[in-house]
Amino acid sequence: MKKFTSILVSALIVNFMLIGAAFANISEQDVQEAIKITEKLRKLSDKNDIEGIKKYYSDNYKSHDGYNKDQIMEIFETARKLYPSSKTKETIKKVDVEGDLIKIYIDEISTTKFTVKGEDASYTEKGKIKGKMVSVADYSMTYKKENDSLLVVADEIFSEVTDIRYGEAMEADFKMDAPKTLKPKEEFTVKTTLIVPEDRVAVGSIGHDKIVYPVEKYWDPYRAIDSTGILERVMIANGDNTNEYANATYAFIKSAGPKSKSKYKAVISGMGFYVQRMNMEKTKNENKG
Repeated sequence: MKKFTSILVSALIVNFMLIGAAFANISEQDVQEAIKITEKLRKLSDKNDIEGIKKYYSDNYKSHDGYNKDQIMEIFETARKLYPSSKTKETIKKVDVEGDLIKIYIDEISTTKFTVKGEDASYTEKGKIKGKMVSVADYSMTYKKENDSLLVVADEIFSEVTDIRYGEAMEADFKMDAPKTLKPKEEFTVKTTLIVPEDRVAVGSIGHDKIVYPVEKYWDPYRAIDSTGILERVMIANGDNTNEYANATYAFIKSAGPKSKSKYKAVISGMGFYVQRMNMEKTKNENKG
Protein backbone atom coordinates (compact mmCIF):
# COMPACT_ATOMS: atom_id res chain seq x y z
CA MET A 1 0.00 0.00 0.00
CA LYS A 2 1.47 3.24 -1.07
CA LYS A 3 3.01 5.70 1.27
CA PHE A 4 3.14 3.67 4.47
CA THR A 5 6.04 1.22 4.47
CA SER A 6 9.62 0.80 5.58
CA ILE A 7 12.19 3.44 4.68
CA LEU A 8 15.92 2.85 4.94
CA VAL A 9 17.82 6.13 4.92
CA SER A 10 21.42 6.44 6.10
CA ALA A 11 22.57 9.50 8.04
CA LEU A 12 24.82 10.48 5.16
CA ILE A 13 21.93 10.53 2.68
CA VAL A 14 19.74 12.45 5.11
CA ASN A 15 22.40 15.11 5.60
CA PHE A 16 22.79 15.44 1.83
CA MET A 17 19.06 15.86 1.33
CA LEU A 18 18.83 18.52 4.03
CA ILE A 19 21.21 20.99 2.39
CA GLY A 20 18.41 22.98 0.77
CA ALA A 21 16.45 23.28 3.99
CA ALA A 22 18.74 25.97 5.40
CA PHE A 23 17.49 28.40 2.75
CA ALA A 24 13.75 27.81 3.24
CA ASN A 25 11.09 28.17 5.92
CA ILE A 26 11.68 24.57 6.94
CA SER A 27 14.43 23.48 9.32
CA GLU A 28 16.62 20.40 9.09
CA GLN A 29 14.77 19.04 12.11
CA ASP A 30 11.48 19.44 10.21
CA VAL A 31 12.78 17.37 7.30
CA GLN A 32 14.04 14.67 9.64
CA GLU A 33 10.64 14.66 11.34
CA ALA A 34 8.86 14.25 7.98
CA ILE A 35 11.02 11.21 7.24
CA LYS A 36 10.25 9.77 10.69
CA ILE A 37 6.53 10.30 10.16
CA THR A 38 6.70 8.49 6.83
CA GLU A 39 8.31 5.55 8.59
CA LYS A 40 5.71 5.74 11.36
CA LEU A 41 2.92 5.61 8.79
CA ARG A 42 4.41 2.41 7.41
CA LYS A 43 4.30 0.79 10.85
CA LEU A 44 0.70 1.90 11.37
CA SER A 45 -0.22 0.48 7.97
CA ASP A 46 1.40 -2.87 8.82
CA LYS A 47 -0.83 -2.93 11.91
CA ASN A 48 -3.89 -1.97 9.85
CA ASP A 49 -4.28 1.05 12.15
CA ILE A 50 -6.26 3.43 9.94
CA GLU A 51 -7.23 5.61 12.91
CA GLY A 52 -3.56 6.09 13.71
CA ILE A 53 -2.80 7.00 10.12
CA LYS A 54 -5.56 9.63 10.10
CA LYS A 55 -3.75 11.64 12.78
CA TYR A 56 -0.91 12.41 10.36
CA TYR A 57 -3.17 13.64 7.53
CA SER A 58 -4.41 17.21 7.24
CA ASP A 59 -8.13 17.87 7.01
CA ASN A 60 -7.17 19.91 3.95
CA TYR A 61 -5.45 16.93 2.29
CA LYS A 62 -6.08 16.40 -1.41
CA SER A 63 -4.66 13.45 -3.30
CA HIS A 64 -3.15 13.40 -6.77
CA ASP A 65 -6.46 12.03 -8.07
CA GLY A 66 -8.65 14.49 -6.15
CA TYR A 67 -9.56 12.34 -3.13
CA ASN A 68 -10.10 14.05 0.22
CA LYS A 69 -8.95 12.74 3.60
CA ASP A 70 -12.03 10.61 4.33
CA GLN A 71 -12.04 9.08 0.86
CA ILE A 72 -8.36 8.14 0.91
CA MET A 73 -8.76 6.54 4.34
CA GLU A 74 -11.63 4.42 3.01
CA ILE A 75 -9.43 3.37 0.10
CA PHE A 76 -6.56 2.46 2.44
CA GLU A 77 -8.90 0.47 4.68
CA THR A 78 -10.32 -1.47 1.72
CA ALA A 79 -6.82 -2.27 0.46
CA ARG A 80 -5.72 -3.55 3.86
CA LYS A 81 -8.80 -5.78 4.13
CA LEU A 82 -8.11 -7.26 0.70
CA TYR A 83 -4.40 -7.81 1.37
CA PRO A 84 -3.87 -7.75 5.15
CA SER A 85 -0.47 -9.46 4.95
CA SER A 86 0.94 -7.14 2.29
CA LYS A 87 4.53 -6.04 2.93
CA THR A 88 6.13 -3.03 1.28
CA LYS A 89 9.65 -1.75 0.78
CA GLU A 90 10.28 1.89 -0.03
CA THR A 91 13.36 3.82 -1.08
CA ILE A 92 13.58 7.59 -0.70
CA LYS A 93 15.14 9.05 -3.85
CA LYS A 94 15.34 12.65 -2.67
CA VAL A 95 13.68 15.31 -0.51
CA ASP A 96 12.76 18.76 -1.80
CA VAL A 97 11.94 21.80 0.33
CA GLU A 98 9.73 24.38 -1.35
CA GLY A 99 8.82 27.29 0.93
CA ASP A 100 6.80 25.76 3.77
CA LEU A 101 6.41 22.36 2.06
CA ILE A 102 8.51 19.19 2.34
CA LYS A 103 8.19 16.80 -0.60
CA ILE A 104 9.56 13.27 -0.26
CA TYR A 105 10.08 11.27 -3.48
CA ILE A 106 9.70 7.51 -3.06
CA ASP A 107 10.02 4.28 -5.04
CA GLU A 108 7.86 1.48 -3.66
CA ILE A 109 7.22 -2.22 -4.16
CA SER A 110 4.47 -4.11 -2.30
CA THR A 111 4.05 -7.87 -2.34
CA THR A 112 1.71 -10.41 -0.80
CA LYS A 113 0.75 -14.07 -1.20
CA PHE A 114 -2.68 -15.51 -0.47
CA THR A 115 -5.00 -18.47 -1.00
CA VAL A 116 -8.57 -18.16 -2.29
CA LYS A 117 -10.99 -20.82 -1.03
CA GLY A 118 -14.68 -21.61 -0.90
CA GLU A 119 -17.27 -19.98 -3.13
CA ASP A 120 -14.76 -17.53 -4.60
CA ALA A 121 -12.71 -20.49 -5.87
CA SER A 122 -15.58 -22.71 -7.01
CA TYR A 123 -14.42 -22.37 -10.62
CA THR A 124 -11.06 -23.98 -9.83
CA GLU A 125 -10.16 -27.66 -9.97
CA LYS A 126 -9.66 -28.24 -6.23
CA GLY A 127 -11.90 -25.53 -4.79
CA LYS A 128 -8.95 -23.37 -3.86
CA ILE A 129 -6.16 -21.53 -5.65
CA LYS A 130 -2.99 -19.74 -4.54
CA GLY A 131 -2.18 -16.22 -5.64
CA LYS A 132 0.25 -13.34 -5.35
CA MET A 133 0.15 -9.59 -5.81
CA VAL A 134 3.00 -7.26 -6.74
CA SER A 135 2.49 -3.50 -6.90
CA VAL A 136 5.19 -1.01 -7.94
CA ALA A 137 4.88 2.77 -7.68
CA ASP A 138 6.88 5.98 -8.02
CA TYR A 139 5.32 8.84 -6.06
CA SER A 140 5.82 11.76 -3.68
CA MET A 141 4.31 12.81 -0.35
CA THR A 142 4.03 16.45 0.66
CA TYR A 143 4.14 17.63 4.28
CA LYS A 144 3.21 21.01 5.74
CA LYS A 145 3.21 22.42 9.27
CA GLU A 146 -0.24 23.02 10.75
CA ASN A 147 -0.40 24.19 14.38
CA ASP A 148 3.25 23.17 14.87
CA SER A 149 2.58 19.62 13.58
CA LEU A 150 3.79 18.25 10.25
CA LEU A 151 0.89 16.72 8.32
CA VAL A 152 0.45 15.13 4.90
CA VAL A 153 -1.34 17.65 2.68
CA ALA A 154 -0.87 16.10 -0.79
CA ASP A 155 0.70 13.36 -2.86
CA GLU A 156 1.53 12.79 -6.50
CA ILE A 157 1.74 9.39 -8.17
CA PHE A 158 4.03 9.42 -11.20
CA SER A 159 3.75 5.76 -12.16
CA GLU A 160 1.93 2.74 -10.77
CA VAL A 161 1.53 -0.90 -11.83
CA THR A 162 -0.29 -3.72 -10.02
CA ASP A 163 0.08 -7.37 -11.11
CA ILE A 164 -2.22 -9.95 -9.45
CA ARG A 165 -1.93 -13.63 -10.40
CA TYR A 166 -3.53 -16.92 -9.41
CA GLY A 167 -2.53 -20.54 -10.00
CA GLU A 168 -0.67 -21.27 -13.24
CA ALA A 169 -0.71 -17.57 -14.11
CA MET A 170 1.87 -16.94 -11.38
CA GLU A 171 4.52 -18.29 -13.75
CA ALA A 172 2.99 -16.93 -16.96
CA ASP A 173 4.94 -14.82 -19.45
CA PHE A 174 2.63 -11.81 -19.73
CA LYS A 175 3.18 -8.15 -20.57
CA MET A 176 1.04 -5.12 -21.31
CA ASP A 177 2.02 -2.13 -23.44
CA ALA A 178 0.07 1.03 -22.62
CA PRO A 179 0.87 4.75 -22.64
CA LYS A 180 2.03 6.27 -19.36
CA THR A 181 0.47 9.66 -20.14
CA LEU A 182 -2.64 10.72 -22.03
CA LYS A 183 -4.23 13.82 -23.49
CA PRO A 184 -7.99 14.43 -23.08
CA LYS A 185 -10.04 12.57 -25.74
CA GLU A 186 -6.83 11.09 -27.19
CA GLU A 187 -7.07 7.81 -29.09
CA PHE A 188 -4.65 5.28 -27.66
CA THR A 189 -3.83 1.57 -27.96
CA VAL A 190 -3.30 -1.05 -25.26
CA LYS A 191 -1.68 -4.34 -26.27
CA THR A 192 -1.15 -7.49 -24.21
CA THR A 193 1.07 -10.46 -25.01
CA LEU A 194 0.70 -13.85 -23.30
CA ILE A 195 2.48 -17.14 -23.94
CA VAL A 196 -0.24 -19.81 -23.77
CA PRO A 197 0.70 -23.40 -22.81
CA GLU A 198 -0.09 -25.92 -25.57
CA ASP A 199 -2.63 -27.81 -23.47
CA ARG A 200 -4.55 -24.74 -22.31
CA VAL A 201 -7.22 -22.50 -23.76
CA ALA A 202 -6.80 -18.80 -22.90
CA VAL A 203 -9.18 -15.87 -22.81
CA GLY A 204 -8.50 -12.23 -21.99
CA SER A 205 -9.85 -8.69 -21.88
CA ILE A 206 -8.58 -5.12 -22.08
CA GLY A 207 -10.27 -2.03 -20.64
CA HIS A 208 -9.71 1.39 -19.09
CA ASP A 209 -11.22 3.21 -16.13
CA LYS A 210 -11.14 6.75 -14.81
CA ILE A 211 -9.45 7.02 -11.40
CA VAL A 212 -12.40 8.41 -9.45
CA TYR A 213 -14.16 7.80 -6.15
CA PRO A 214 -16.49 5.94 -5.84
CA VAL A 215 -14.91 3.52 -8.32
CA GLU A 216 -16.47 3.24 -11.76
CA LYS A 217 -15.35 -0.18 -12.96
CA TYR A 218 -15.76 -1.49 -16.49
CA TRP A 219 -14.18 -4.61 -17.94
CA ASP A 220 -14.08 -5.42 -21.64
CA PRO A 221 -15.82 -8.74 -22.46
CA TYR A 222 -13.52 -11.75 -22.55
CA ARG A 223 -12.16 -12.75 -25.94
CA ALA A 224 -10.31 -15.88 -27.01
CA ILE A 225 -6.54 -15.49 -27.19
CA ASP A 226 -5.18 -17.21 -30.29
CA SER A 227 -1.78 -18.81 -30.89
CA THR A 228 -0.09 -15.40 -31.25
CA GLY A 229 -0.94 -14.65 -27.62
CA ILE A 230 -1.78 -11.06 -28.57
CA LEU A 231 -4.82 -8.95 -27.68
CA GLU A 232 -5.06 -5.32 -28.73
CA ARG A 233 -7.66 -2.61 -28.24
CA VAL A 234 -7.97 1.00 -29.37
CA MET A 235 -9.72 3.28 -26.86
CA ILE A 236 -10.47 6.97 -26.28
CA ALA A 237 -9.29 8.84 -23.18
CA ASN A 238 -11.83 10.76 -21.13
CA GLY A 239 -12.32 14.45 -21.84
CA ASP A 240 -12.32 15.83 -18.30
CA ASN A 241 -8.59 15.61 -17.43
CA THR A 242 -9.09 12.63 -15.11
CA ASN A 243 -6.23 10.17 -14.73
CA GLU A 244 -6.98 6.61 -15.88
CA TYR A 245 -6.03 2.98 -15.37
CA ALA A 246 -5.43 0.62 -18.28
CA ASN A 247 -6.44 -2.87 -17.17
CA ALA A 248 -6.15 -6.37 -18.56
CA THR A 249 -7.31 -9.80 -17.42
CA TYR A 250 -6.47 -13.25 -18.70
CA ALA A 251 -7.28 -16.83 -17.74
CA PHE A 252 -6.06 -20.34 -18.55
CA ILE A 253 -8.81 -22.95 -18.94
CA LYS A 254 -8.42 -26.75 -18.79
CA SER A 255 -10.65 -29.82 -18.74
CA ALA A 256 -11.79 -30.60 -15.22
CA GLY A 257 -11.08 -34.29 -15.67
CA PRO A 258 -13.02 -37.25 -14.23
CA LYS A 259 -11.43 -37.04 -10.77
CA SER A 260 -11.82 -33.30 -10.31
CA LYS A 261 -13.66 -31.95 -7.26
CA SER A 262 -15.10 -29.18 -9.41
CA LYS A 263 -18.71 -29.33 -10.58
CA TYR A 264 -17.65 -27.78 -13.91
CA LYS A 265 -16.53 -29.65 -17.04
CA ALA A 266 -13.85 -27.01 -17.59
CA VAL A 267 -12.02 -25.15 -14.83
CA ILE A 268 -9.75 -22.13 -14.52
CA SER A 269 -6.18 -23.25 -13.83
CA GLY A 270 -4.77 -19.72 -13.72
CA MET A 271 -5.91 -16.12 -13.84
CA GLY A 272 -4.21 -12.73 -13.95
CA PHE A 273 -5.19 -9.07 -13.48
CA TYR A 274 -2.84 -6.30 -14.58
CA VAL A 275 -3.41 -2.57 -14.00
CA GLN A 276 -1.24 0.37 -15.13
CA ARG A 277 -1.74 4.05 -14.32
CA MET A 278 -2.03 6.52 -17.20
CA ASN A 279 -1.74 10.14 -16.03
CA MET A 280 -3.08 13.05 -17.98
CA GLU A 281 -0.15 15.09 -19.30
CA LYS A 282 -0.71 17.81 -16.71
CA THR A 283 0.52 15.32 -14.08
CA LYS A 284 3.43 13.93 -16.08
CA ASN A 285 6.45 13.14 -13.90
CA GLU A 286 9.12 15.77 -14.30
CA ASN A 287 11.13 14.51 -11.36
CA LYS A 288 14.60 13.51 -12.53
CA GLY A 289 15.71 12.31 -9.09
